[in-house]
Amino acid sequence: MLKFFKHSYIAQAVVIVLLIAVLWIPAFLTQSNDQAYEYPTTPMYDFVLGIMGNSNIAMTIFVMLLFGSCVFVFNSMMTVDNLVPRYSSIFSFVMVLCMCCVPINNNYYPFLIALPLMVMAQQTVFLIYNVEKPERYLMNTGIFIAVGSMFYIPAILMIFWVLFALIVHGIREMRLYLIPIVGLATPYILMATIIYISGNSMEFINDYANAFTSIGLTKLEITTMEKVVLLVMIILSVLSILKIWSSNVNNLISTRHRKKVTMVLFCLSVLMLFTQNPVMSNGYFFMIVSILVSMALCYVKKTKLVDIVMVVLMIAVIVNQYLPLFGIKI
Repeated sequence: MLKFFKHSYIAQAVVIVLLIAVLWIPAFLTQSNDQAYEYPTTPMYDFVLGIMGNSNIAMTIFVMLLFGSCVFVFNSMMTVDNLVPRYSSIFSFVMVLCMCCVPINNNYYPFLIALPLMVMAQQTVFLIYNVEKPERYLMNTGIFIAVGSMFYIPAILMIFWVLFALIVHGIREMRLYLIPIVGLATPYILMATIIYISGNSMEFINDYANAFTSIGLTKLEITTMEKVVLLVMIILSVLSILKIWSSNVNNLISTRHRKKVTMVLFCLSVLMLFTQNPVMSNGYFFMIVSILVSMALCYVKKTKLVDIVMVVLMIAVIVNQYLPLFGIKI
């Protein structure tokens, strides 16, 4: 299987598109998306939902297409950052499996719509090390995080990762640490101004006071199957981290910095699992796991065992997606 992702990019793309289609079919058949999720104020998400006419089908189609597009865009970002080989879609394949590992992830929970903005912020931070004047990049990073948090409020926690990434990159100027914070505040100030002019300022203040309070850690209330999925993901993450740091392939200084920053991001993604219910829909953890696994796979030389594991994982993910169609809940 790994050899397949080193040849014929078009064939790789076709396989990944078919895999996305297979994994998202249950989302259309079960239509469980209308359950009442308890997420706080999300103005941009509410705006998109309104455009779609509050239609489950329309929102599911929109999010599936958005996810499918992001899979290939993110793969290109990984190749630009020298984290995976060029002309390989291995990251796209792993991302689809990790992000669709449980049925609840294949719906229009706010996280999936915020994901592109969160990854754009991540990519922008990766670029900072290679530029002489990073001010514009830092400002953009803050703005991406702010707008992403208007879809999915825990995204705002990424600002702490950005500040730590600056430390990893060896940046010492204090003003550069303030720029992403200013970028983060700018969209909120603009929104607050619009709300104030409309005369709903007190409602806005109360809603966001409750929203930011709700970011705090919550209990990990998950099913037995979801516990198994999390355990598998943690094991894959640990093995991937060990493989990444034991390999000297493509060990440029910039690549080493990106590896360190990614490890910190992994720690943040684990914390984000506990920020809101439903827990498994706090999918940034699965996004970072897919990055770690795909990076590790690039360093594997003996592929037979890995091929077997990947095939088993793919079958397990597909089966897990279709179990609810038969009324089976574990």
